[in-house]
Amino acid sequence: MNYKKLFSSQQNKPSKNSTHHQTKTQQIAYSVAHEISGRVRFRVPRLAKDTEYANKLKVAIESQIKNAKVRINPTASSIVINYPSGLMADEKMRSQLVHLIQIAPSIGLPTKVSNKTIVTTIFDALTNLIDSLRNANKARNTIQHQEIRKDRWERLLSTGERIIQGLKSAIMFILPSKQWRSQSVLNSA
Repeated sequence: MNYKKLFSSQQNKPSKNSTHHQTKTQQIAYSVAHEISGRVRFRVPRLAKDTEYANKLKVAIESQIKNAKVRINPTASSIVINYPSGLMADEKMRSQLVHLIQIAPSIGLPTKVSNKTIVTTIFDALTNLIDSLRNANKARNTIQHQEIRKDRWERLLSTGERIIQGLKSAIMFILPSKQWRSQSVLNSA
């Protein structure tokens, strides 16, 4: 996406340091306050009043631009992005950043996942696996013996299920409620 092409459809030609730019779809106003190779500062008035937008923009830039360092100053309505200067041409990088400024409202923030949620999911999956094996064993016994009977596999699976439930309870009691961010939402954006 070419920076000049992006704004050629606007009525006024953008001045690098003073004019606010807007695209037709999102209408996010911004201006380039300062720019050198490897660093650009944008003024985005929305940053001062919309913390969700600021968080989305920061996450979007850090996930899309390799080794980018992002600093947001809501009081000054500005965002500073430091990026490796050899990554791509500065004009192309600026164009990419402008695109991210415009699409940030539509980006879903990652969901928070706790240790307990992860452990619960793992142990529930193990319990479901044991239940599936138990059902397969019951079906095999019924086919072979024309009746449902408890055999050593059923006793082994029941014991395994009780052990897994006990481990799950013990681990859930011990684990702190630390939160992690899932990256799946970012990758789908």
